[in-house]
Amino acid sequence: MEYRIGVDIGGTSVKLAVVDSDFKVINKLRFPTGEEATSQGIIDGIIENCRTLMEDYPITAVGIGSAGRVDQKAGTVVVAGNLPFRNEPVVEKVSTALGVPVFIDNDGYTALIGEIAAGVCKGCQDALIITIGTGIGGAILLEGRLIRGRENRAGELGHFIVKMDGIQCECGLKGCFERYASATGLIEQTEEAVKNNPESILALEAKNGINGKTPFDAKEKGCPVATELLSEYGRIFAAGLNSLIHIFQPEVIALSGGVSNQGDNLLDLIKPHLLPNANVKVTTLQSNGGIIGAALLGTEYAE
Repeated sequence: MEYRIGVDIGGTSVKLAVVDSDFKVINKLRFPTGEEATSQGIIDGIIENCRTLMEDYPITAVGIGSAGRVDQKAGTVVVAGNLPFRNEPVVEKVSTALGVPVFIDNDGYTALIGEIAAGVCKGCQDALIITIGTGIGGAILLEGRLIRGRENRAGELGHFIVKMDGIQCECGLKGCFERYASATGLIEQTEEAVKNNPESILALEAKNGINGKTPFDAKEKGCPVATELLSEYGRIFAAGLNSLIHIFQPEVIALSGGVSNQGDNLLDLIKPHLLPNANVKVTTLQSNGGIIGAALLGTEYAE
């Protein structure tokens, strides 16, 4: 049995675990990134937690999936909007500290690699994954190949326009899919609805804080404000997916990330507005998909 470590660096936390050669996730750890995190602080956290895992397992390699633009050949995170990395030599620092081979790639790619190996994209030649978190990430499989593009940036599925002259996006465009479909976008929409409807069930649910689950909980309790909010969220989400289906004709679109934890409740919002024969599934691996995919970097699954 071979053991590798998979690391998933997101906008709010880093998750990592041992993954065996049967794709089983073992001894999962997590630590926050947050607004105060520094690039070196995140790297030190990865090293420290990897060392903890290496005390119990003979680790042969470490794979890292990171949000943002990643140069997998140079081993650097070039830039990441929600993280403090700027041309950060992550692979060099982690491999020097741990003494094992280290690989890195964008977290959209690692999530898709995990789904191809052990999830809803297994056996597919054409597939997309959309990660619904702080932002929208993604990756593309066409004719059995991961599509990377000229500058290794293909798969930025959050940055096409779904609403002309819409909300300003940090990428420079207005009306990007990410600004409406991400957990951040849904939270902002919920905050606005609470502000405009202070006596609603949604406002009551929001008293202890708002996250991507809040409007779903309020809808479950019969809140018409939350129902209307989520109906519009599902409509615009489906509009984005329909555009991607026309362009790529995937066998399956896998949804992962925080909001996808709503499962059928999310799909029920989207499916009425999808094209006929669209095949959209919520990943069964959830947050483990990115960890499994990261652990498989450097193997044939990542080619």
